[in-house]
Amino acid sequence: MNKLRQRLFKQKVLFLSLACLCIILTNSCTQLPRYSEELNIIVSPHKLSVHSGSEDTVFVSLLNRQGEPLTGMKIEATSTSPTVATVTPEALTDTAGKATFAVKGISPGTTRIIISVNGYKADMEVVFVEH
Repeated sequence: MNKLRQRLFKQKVLFLSLACLCIILTNSCTQLPRYSEELNIIVSPHKLSVHSGSEDTVFVSLLNRQGEPLTGMKIEATSTSPTVATVTPEALTDTAGKATFAVKGISPGTTRIIISVNGYKADMEVVFVEH
């Protein structure tokens, strides 16, 4: 009976240890801001000129209200006119709170790239120019 109690005790300790480890790993891998926390999305450049077949890079920085980088955040990007230009659909921020997106020129026109994260949005203009 003593061995059975010791075995059950060891199993409980192992289970609790694994549960704590999972919580720690989950919190260290994902940095979600509190619901009321404001995000600052900085997009560079603000306006981009592209041509057919070109691929340019858009840089996005994600900061909290105190100006500190937010790491491991998923940022989504969409083109309002994908017939003019397309964009990488999503990226994760690095340790500096930065992510990059590729914008590809398709055909003449103008579009906007909408950058969004946790309900916050920023945008930039993309203009197709012929060479």
